[in-house]
Amino acid sequence: MDSLRNLEEIFDTVTKLLDKAAHQIRDNQFNTDKNLSKIGHAIANISEIRVQIYQIRPDLMPDYLKS
Repeated sequence: MDSLRNLEEIFDTVTKLLDKAAHQIRDNQFNTDKNLSKIGHAIANISEIRVQIYQIRPDLMPDYLKS
């Protein structure tokens, strides 16, 4: 498996896990505003890296992101 494909798969998994964590934080009202903001920033930072991957390897971009 090539390294960019592997990296994209890791970022996809991490993003999904962070989303699940955000739901649990919200559902448990665990310092919601502060913690959801931190998770949002983490997802945004990962998304910026993913965009760089898609610029090099557009074939790795998920269909739902294609225009």
